Amino acid sequence: MLESEVWVIGSHRSVDRLMPDGRRRGICEVYSGALDSLEQADAVQRLIAAAPDLLCALRMVVANAAGEAREQALRAIAKATGAQP
Repeated sequence: MLESEVWVIGSHRSVDRLMPDGRRRGICEVYSGALDSLEQADAVQRLIAAAPDLLCALRMVVANAAGEAREQALRAIAKATGAQP
């Protein structure tokens, strides 16, 4: 995932990557049958679509914070990227 990628909510509980030429390419679909409700599926869809923005925000926290907030942000980044904390 590149920092400049834009992920958007697609139709039918999908998440799409917005390409530089304006086209959309599907990243994933959220299977609502595995969740408790359609509302929960919608929330998961929004969280996945926000992932690139959340990762960027966490990297800003690491650059500007200290203490436990910084440590938690580093652990979350490692979990999201598969890197070592």
